[in-house]
Amino acid sequence: MSPTPQDRLYKLLPSIFRVKDTLQGEPLRALLAIMERELLAIEEDIGQLHDDWFIETCQEWVVPYIGDLLKVRDLVPVDPGLFSQRAYVANTLAYRRRKGTAAMLEQLAHDVTGWPARAVEFFQKVGTTQYLNHPRPASLRTPDLRDASALELVGTPFEDATRTVDVRHIDNRRGKHNLPNVGLFLWRLEAYPVPFAPAFRGEPGSEPGATEEGFFRFNVLGSDTRLFNPPQSETTISSLAGELNVPGPLRRRPLYDELEARRAALARGESPEQQYFGAAPPFSLLLVDGSQGFKEISPDAILICDLSTWHRPPATLPYPSIHPEAAPVPRDIVVAVDPVNGRIAFAQGRPVPGALYVSYAYGFSSEVGGGFYDRQETLIPVEQRGVYRVAARGAPYDSVTGAADASAGSADVLVEVLDSERYPLDTLNVAPGARLELRAANLQRPVIDVAGGRCVIWLGRGATLVLSGLLVRGGVLEVHAADNATLDLRHCTLVPGHDLTPDGMPRTIAPGLVVRGAKDGDCTVLLNRCITGPLQAGRATTLRVEDSIVDGLGGVVDGQGGQALLALPPPPKPVQAFEHEPPPPAEDFEGAGATGALYILASTVLGRVEATVLELASDSLFTDTVQVLQRQQGCVRFSYVPQGSRVPQRFRCQPAYAEDAPEAERLEVERRVKPVFTSDRYGDPGYCQLRDDTDSGIRRGASDEGEMGVFHHLQQPQREANLRASLTDYLRFGLEAGFFFVT
Repeated sequence: MSPTPQDRLYKLLPSIFRVKDTLQGEPLRALLAIMERELLAIEEDIGQLHDDWFIETCQEWVVPYIGDLLKVRDLVPVDPGLFSQRAYVANTLAYRRRKGTAAMLEQLAHDVTGWPARAVEFFQKVGTTQYLNHPRPASLRTPDLRDASALELVGTPFEDATRTVDVRHIDNRRGKHNLPNVGLFLWRLEAYPVPFAPAFRGEPGSEPGATEEGFFRFNVLGSDTRLFNPPQSETTISSLAGELNVPGPLRRRPLYDELEARRAALARGESPEQQYFGAAPPFSLLLVDGSQGFKEISPDAILICDLSTWHRPPATLPYPSIHPEAAPVPRDIVVAVDPVNGRIAFAQGRPVPGALYVSYAYGFSSEVGGGFYDRQETLIPVEQRGVYRVAARGAPYDSVTGAADASAGSADVLVEVLDSERYPLDTLNVAPGARLELRAANLQRPVIDVAGGRCVIWLGRGATLVLSGLLVRGGVLEVHAADNATLDLRHCTLVPGHDLTPDGMPRTIAPGLVVRGAKDGDCTVLLNRCITGPLQAGRATTLRVEDSIVDGLGGVVDGQGGQALLALPPPPKPVQAFEHEPPPPAEDFEGAGATGALYILASTVLGRVEATVLELASDSLFTDTVQVLQRQQGCVRFSYVPQGSRVPQRFRCQPAYAEDAPEAERLEVERRVKPVFTSDRYGDPGYCQLRDDTDSGIRRGASDEGEMGVFHHLQQPQREANLRASLTDYLRFGLEAGFFFVT
């Protein structure tokens, strides 16, 4: 018998019994090993019972019980995987010691909602006559028009300008500047880091102003993108959050001032102060140094400027020396960066690299689509599968096509991409009964370039293809699926419009995914946490969309709603299934028709929908009409379905009004009760995020009284309710509080 990890009980026996046990095949050792496993389980349980006495180490289910000992208010339950109430209970005593202070209310808002917060006492922002024994020099009645940075902050939580008094109440978000008012500003968007990704290289003459080489963009799709600040943690509960501590869009001015002061200090031989560009800078640029190495461009050589019109900065800038009589000290400038537009320009006379890698952060609401976030819980273990790893450097395969071809003939294969490079792909074949998973490694987001604008995927009978963590651009995925085939997309982005123009607009309104099933078969398409453009599927397809966005690109061309889910056109020319095999006959594939069975769960669909059967739609938003052919089966519940749709039986859907309501009342309800998004354009930070002034029938109309749509899982209305309830316990008498969403 192989030894157990410890054999503690067995070693306690006298050696004479262990010798006899060895001669008999160690049955006693096997028995004591079973007893020891139970002993270890009891010891672990006792240790956990000890840990459960402390809020820092207890299990999640124990948190409410410890809170009950402190008389902590019961909050609306929120998914523990989203954020924990552990901090709210742990800081309760600190709240009570600092009850009513701005720093305490700010920390409370963060602990209860999980959103970064900034508290503002508006009595300090009211333009009043000051008491001479307590002057506030920074609180001027009129702002300094020469301070560009301060003027840029007007209207934000960090503004220093004073206002006239506003007597309206702040708890309904109508008024702000009054003596008893305290405002809590919340950031709903998160800053998602993009580590070590290739930048987009602009070609000379590709757009106005780009007449030469040396221009790049942070976004790999080649469009302008706003960089966000990776928030730095606050060290104490008694301090107020600043711009460094919240995930807001980066501004040019503070970055410019810091880097200019940094170069000036180095020219004087002094140590520069570090704020943004400390241990964790908001962005970094890396050049290829040799075959395997990379060299980071120092922040000292980066110039922050406005690159809205392309230009190349000077290669050197002069700074005063430590000696007034000495000549200015030149400092090298390698590259200029515009954090507002996400643009990069190399200095005049500097060599332009063939490839540039960047690290930065972008803003978005949640972990939907292909991204660099943690997906470890969704990754299926390797187990006994054949694994083929792909990377541009240091992996057995340097292309997805090569790894997929090498795996042909295996029944269960994993092709894992280890970096975030770009990989061309034009065909992908999965043999009958086989299973192929093409996925990005955790915390990576490779880009699949559809070669020639069309990638043909052939799924044999009973085959399964899993795509996970990928960003697909440049064309359409055209899937030909035999009977019982499955296409499973997880955390993928099929770029709406196939690609983006430099100003962020989609290049086309063509579908991003076309699925054509067997003529007399059935195939399944699963979309989970995905972003896609328009889809086309036929009667042989069962389509299940969950926590996803299907963008019909409405308004791109004519300002009207686009088509999110289209019916299949007649079959095209037959495609090549496998190498050295004839293509399947055209009559083997289904003809024209709408999607067979459709499931839409907690998703946002931008555009019109056509389906044969709508089995279930729940907690979802449809921005345009839904036309279902067979309405005798299926159900639509807790969803927004526009007027004019033909759907199965509805249950608590919006807009809701009595059947015999007057026409004027119906029109008023339809005008008021509709989804209003921060942005409906892919690539914007507020893409498909419901605005806070959207009607409550949509923001709180889901099955759990949360919001409808793709971000239903964020449970934002429940977090707002918890904040309102908590504020009543910690506001001082006479104060009134309100909260506002910055993003």
